[in-house]
Amino acid sequence: SGTRVQRGRGALSALRAAVPRAAAALAVNNGAAALVLCTTALAAGKEVLVSRGEMVEIGDGFRLPDLIASTGARLREVGTTNRTRLADYAVAVTDQTGCILKVHPSNFRVEGFTSSVEVCELAGLGVPVVADVGSGLLRPDPLLPDEPDVDTALAAGAALVTCSGDKLLGGPQAGLIFGQAAFVEQVRRHPLARAV
Repeated sequence: SGTRVQRGRGALSALRAAVPRAAAALAVNNGAAALVLCTTALAAGKEVLVSRGEMVEIGDGFRLPDLIASTGARLREVGTTNRTRLADYAVAVTDQTGCILKVHPSNFRVEGFTSSVEVCELAGLGVPVVADVGSGLLRPDPLLPDEPDVDTALAAGAALVTCSGDKLLGGPQAGLIFGQAAFVEQVRRHPLARAV
């Protein structure tokens, strides 16, 4: 017809069908690209709040603080390594808060005297929540009862959910972004999206 169509529309349609709660989806190069794109689109020149207990290092030595710094956003740590409460986030939220980042610590565990804040609680703070659920479980699965999933994070109120497209899904290396239509469109229209 000579009209421009969205790249990967078949794959994106399949992803939306697999997670009906997601109004929109986007695929990028890898999980780090998904995180960088989301935080850049929502918080460049502003702050990203993240729990100190979620300051992870992902594959090949890439560290979350370095990824966030590359976006032009300022990382603002809340809580402590082992205990972060809703009040820690609440007192940190200002008009300079671009988003709250909730990261699944998929490759380590803190045990003992610990606490963390769930997405449903963070969503009540009036700031977009970006939840990185890690390995790419799309919906709850009884075989993986402790693995966070995209559908549950969206139901809890996350504006955007990022995950891997190649670990549990078994596809080529990819990062996936699911979420509310307006936020996914904001991410998709960001100039960096074309590069990743």
